[in-house]
Amino acid sequence: MVLLKKGPVRNQDTALAAKIQQAHMDNISKMAAAGKLLVAGPFENDETLRGIFIMDCNDSLEVASLVGKDPAVMAGRLAFEVKPWWTVKNCLFK
Repeated sequence: MVLLKKGPVRNQDTALAAKIQQAHMDNISKMAAAGKLLVAGPFENDETLRGIFIMDCNDSLEVASLVGKDPAVMAGRLAFEVKPWWTVKNCLFK
């Protein structure tokens, strides 16, 4: 599980922030299509914790490598924390 948090650089102008957000959404689609991202979504409020990813990867290093390449993370708008989390085999959201 990845906890997405407000990053240290959130002073982009509106147009640049929108471009970063679109690239972030495109990256979410790419990771999902590759079978690495199972669930993604934001939280409703505007607190430090912004959203989560639930990943299907070999280990935390793979997760960090993938999430570290996210455009919003690279731009500093988001930061992340990886929390290893397991479920019972074949136990997914429906």
